Amino acid sequence: MKILTSFDELRTIQANIVYALGTFDGIHLGHQTVIGRAVDMAHTCEAVTVVVTFDAHPLSILAPQKVPPQLLQREHRPEILEALGVDYMLELPMNADLLSIAASDFLVYLTQGVTVRGIVVGENFTFGKGGIGTPALIRDTLEPKGINVTVMRLEGHEAVPGHVSSTYIRGAIARGDVALVRTLLGRAYRFTGTVIMGDQRGRTLGFSTLNFLFPKEMALPADGVYVNRVCIDGEWFGGVGNMGDNPTFANQYHRFEVHLFDFDRDVYGATATVEFLQFLRGEVKFSSLDELITQMKIDEQQAREYLASMD
Repeated sequence: MKILTSFDELRTIQANIVYALGTFDGIHLGHQTVIGRAVDMAHTCEAVTVVVTFDAHPLSILAPQKVPPQLLQREHRPEILEALGVDYMLELPMNADLLSIAASDFLVYLTQGVTVRGIVVGENFTFGKGGIGTPALIRDTLEPKGINVTVMRLEGHEAVPGHVSSTYIRGAIARGDVALVRTLLGRAYRFTGTVIMGDQRGRTLGFSTLNFLFPKEMALPADGVYVNRVCIDGEWFGGVGNMGDNPTFANQYHRFEVHLFDFDRDVYGATATVEFLQFLRGEVKFSSLDELITQMKIDEQQAREYLASMD
C-alpha cells in the first residue's frame, strides 16, 4: 500500500479510483465495513481503493482540549489498511487550511484530474468547513457525473447497544473490557512503546518485567492485571501485565509493566508492541510480599491457560 499526503500526489494515480471516506480513527468493525465495501467495488470496476483520512483528529485544531483518546497509533494504521486490501491511503495533514475548505471544493479536489468510479461513506460522515458536507451532498453532487455513491448504515453488533462506535470502544477500554474491545476492533487493543528502566524489584520476586510509560495520546485501560502478548524484534511472547502504580510499594508512578513467559533478555531501550487480550483482576494493595507473590503465581497460571486456549 502506498501513502499519499496531498491532493497533488493523488493526481499521480493513473488507474480508476474508488474512495472510502472517513476519520477512521480506530478502524473498528464499522470503519472496516465502509472500507470493505470500497475494496469490493474497486475489484468490480477494475479500480484501486483509496482511503481518505487525516493525520490527526479535527478537534486537534478546533478544540485541542476535547481531542478524544486514540484507539490506534498512527504508525499502525498503514499495516491494518493494507491487510484490508487497500491500495492507497491519502492521509491529509490536519490544519486550519484543510478545515477551511468548503465541502463542495473538497469534492472538486477529490475528483479533479483523476477518474473516480465510486465513493463509499458512512451515513454519519461530515466534512468541509463547518462540517456542513454530508453524504447527501456527495450523492447530489457526484452521482449526476456518473460516480457511484454508496452510503453505509452504521454497523451494529450483538455485543453493544446501537452501533459500533469509537466512543463506545473507549468506554470499554476504560472499564478494562479488552476482550470486548478485541471483538469490536477485529484485533487486540495495542500500543507500541519503548522499554524503560524500572525499579528491578520484579527480579527479586522471581517475576522480572518490561516497563513502559503508556502513550499519553492513547485510550488508557483500567488499572489492573491483564493477559498480554508482546512483540520484540518480530517475535511474539505471552505474558501477564499490570497497569497502575503498584500500590503494594511506596513512591511508585503510573506505568504498564509486563512479565513475559520464557523470556530472559536485556531489552532496555528496545521498541515493543503490546497487545491486551483479557482482564484478569483489578489492582490490589497486598499486606505482604508473600501474599503478592502467591497472587502473581495465580495470575501467571491464569494467563498461560488463556493463551493456551487461543492456540
